Amino acid sequence: MRFCDEIVMLIDGGKPMRRNKWKKAGLIMFSAVFMGSLSIAAADTGIPALAATKDVAVTEYDEAALEKFKDNTLEYWELPGLIERYNTDYQNQLQKYYYNPGGSTGLTKDQMLAMAADLRAEADEMERDANDVQYDETVSRDVYKGYKANMHALRAYAQQLEDAAKGKGAGGSSALRGLRITRNEKTKTAREAMRTYETLKDQYEIALLNQEIAKQNYEAALKKKDLGMMSKEDVLTVEDALNSANGSALQAASGLNTQKQTLITMLGWDYNADPEIAKVPEPDLSVIASFDPKKDEAKAIEMNYTLYDTRMTSSKSAGGVITKARNIKDQEDSVRSSLDLMYKDLKQKQKAYEASETLYEAAKADKAAADRKNELGMLSRQEYLQAESAWLSSEASHTAAKLDLTGAIENYQWALEGLLDIGSSSQS
Repeated sequence: MRFCDEIVMLIDGGKPMRRNKWKKAGLIMFSAVFMGSLSIAAADTGIPALAATKDVAVTEYDEAALEKFKDNTLEYWELPGLIERYNTDYQNQLQKYYYNPGGSTGLTKDQMLAMAADLRAEADEMERDANDVQYDETVSRDVYKGYKANMHALRAYAQQLEDAAKGKGAGGSSALRGLRITRNEKTKTAREAMRTYETLKDQYEIALLNQEIAKQNYEAALKKKDLGMMSKEDVLTVEDALNSANGSALQAASGLNTQKQTLITMLGWDYNADPEIAKVPEPDLSVIASFDPKKDEAKAIEMNYTLYDTRMTSSKSAGGVITKARNIKDQEDSVRSSLDLMYKDLKQKQKAYEASETLYEAAKADKAAADRKNELGMLSRQEYLQAESAWLSSEASHTAAKLDLTGAIENYQWALEGLLDIGSSSQS
């Protein structure tokens, strides 16, 4: 179950109403204002996206992708779209972005003027409708009054937008930038959470196997004790190991469940939902070849959120022109050094991942051999469980290397999008 509603809300005491009823209700549907100048990004959510700007509030996806968002399977590629459509924090910020007039809408001057023109055209149409029914005895007087009230309200709202557009630059306000930052930060957090979930799932599976091995050892110890081949004290030691394994399995299960709830609730599911969570895909090694810290530093500096804020701070509040210039230079140097360190870390993780692949292939061969021997009855239960344990450990090591490299690649990419933490703006 997702939180996002699929109907457009009207200003009617919080009651939902379909779009085609708004005129008869004598109500103002402010979301309709956007339809002339904004496109619909997702028909199932009714969330509009800016049609004429490069940096949009909501990304447009094809119908196949939108259908995938609504199934009960979570895949890694879906995370940005799920954040945009179902994350509560992003949706709240998006509503403020769309419904607040003036500078806080995040719209450019041209977009606000276009919206105002659409509003006035709608008001003119409503005035004609009002004139048509003014002397029609078959139509309630309240309908006529509703038309007139809406007509005046639409023109008043258009005037607000026109007034706000005066003196507003063509580049838009900081609201759209704030949306982009929120979207990127939430997406980054969701990806980290999904990678952590996969790590915890591996740990849980290992804990379950260790629990089964401990149980087998305990049962074997009891048999040996009955045969006089093991002392009571040694049996207690084996029992302690079983209790420890049971506790570890419970702890692993709890951690996995908590992480799952954290992940799915930020993407719109209820906390007790049970979507299938797919594995994080293998990293694309080809993208690493396009990374070059010396060439990429210019973009990282241009896009960095902290640096942007420092540049936009007035020299007076920043401690003077010289202090502001020094702060900017220090932060630019910090971006350069951080990007270089991130690249070196990425290359190290790439080597570790490639090495893990070799070991992983060998482990798969060992696992296949153990499976064949087990089918032929050549292994005891305990021997097979030990082989299974070695396999799960190898698989977990490979997964860890995969997730580490994926995170390193994404961190570098996020740095080029502005998400590189270099601390707050210095005022010294």
